[in-house]
Amino acid sequence: MSIFSKLFNGNEKPNFNALFENENFKNFISKAEDISLGYSEINIFKLENIEKEQIGYSVSENGKSLTGNKNGDWKKNWVVIATDNMDDPIFVDIENQNLPVFIAEHGNGEWEENYIAISIEKFSSILNDLRILSINRQNPVEIEKNPISETELELFLTKTKNDNNWMDIEYWKIFLEND
Repeated sequence: MSIFSKLFNGNEKPNFNALFENENFKNFISKAEDISLGYSEINIFKLENIEKEQIGYSVSENGKSLTGNKNGDWKKNWVVIATDNMDDPIFVDIENQNLPVFIAEHGNGEWEENYIAISIEKFSSILNDLRILSINRQNPVEIEKNPISETELELFLTKTKNDNNWMDIEYWKIFLEND
């Protein structure tokens, strides 16, 4: 039975315990930490807050579903796990066993998902690489004194692209611009 099937099990409201039973998800969410690099940030939700953080995406404040099947709708199988410094949601697709990770811009009237990692494990690896890059660069003052070199940038982007089956890495380029 897929995570998606377990999560919904015929109900409109998801049973998040099914997601928490997924070992890959549990490992990620229990160990992941926020990243701050210059002007850019990724804020990971704590396990106990995952359900609450779906408000405004898959459910309204009063618990009404906001999901749909049309292009641009928030999909029932998307679960928000983090936001970036622009408050754009970072989410996994629970219909896929690997839990691919996406981002979408908020405030556009429709949701257009963009891959940022082919699995939650690869997303964890990207965050670890960003953590290394963020040493002595965690805020705008630090990164101005110690900017990311072209070599460091190329190494990160090449590794990210290779590790994620040649996925488009535009989001990560923008994330590291820090202008």
